Amino acid sequence: MNKPHHDQPVFCFHDVAKRYPMGQTVVHALRDVNMEVREGEYLAVLGPSGSGKSTLMHIMGFMDQPTDGRVVFEGRDVGRASPRRRAMLRRTKVGFVFQAFNLLPKLSVVDNVLVPLIYQNIGRRESVRRARRVLEMVGLEDRLGHMPGQLSGGQRQRVAIARALVNQPRIILADEPTGNLDSQSAAMVLELFDRLHEDGATLVLVTHDEGVARRARRRVVVRDGRVTEDSDQPEAATGNEPVGAAASEGRASA
Repeated sequence: MNKPHHDQPVFCFHDVAKRYPMGQTVVHALRDVNMEVREGEYLAVLGPSGSGKSTLMHIMGFMDQPTDGRVVFEGRDVGRASPRRRAMLRRTKVGFVFQAFNLLPKLSVVDNVLVPLIYQNIGRRESVRRARRVLEMVGLEDRLGHMPGQLSGGQRQRVAIARALVNQPRIILADEPTGNLDSQSAAMVLELFDRLHEDGATLVLVTHDEGVARRARRRVVVRDGRVTEDSDQPEAATGNEPVGAAASEGRASA
């Protein structure tokens, strides 16, 4: 990956709103959101359940469109892009990492990583070469032929990260990536995100976990559909505080 150039915006949100009709009422998922994501940033979007943070990620991932406002990606307004255009952008510009891993159980590790390349007219040999390279980056070069069911939770999430990287995306969106992991596996995944950021990746991490959010270099808090805080975090937290599922268990038992 190339080193970051923070003066280049990847995303710009201008007065973005998202509303969903529910029966006789309207849910305001986002209200007047104005923000930028710059190339090479490591950004955490923090908020409780129902705050609007997932809707924000869905719009960044071209899975949804705003009701009002403008969304500019790489200098072009994509807020009203056609379904076909949004599908192309998802395939070629965005890498997704989900809490539940979303691996295909009947495919090997290497074939799971190859999935984003299927529709890009890349030959099998080149696809496998790319998959091997990203699996080596995440420390799983000795698990190429394993099936997801043969891996630990942390290993499965690293496969998911490799899958997100294989198409060389402009931005990586991670939705609660440590939520299903024990504290040791979660720490390994967050260390991997740190390395990706150092290598120049643009990362947006969506979480409700303060310990996870402190790893990012910028923090955006969403509440009731509005951005209520947007601040830099120059010192990333790399301590031993619990994160992921372990943090949730600790809070529950406190």
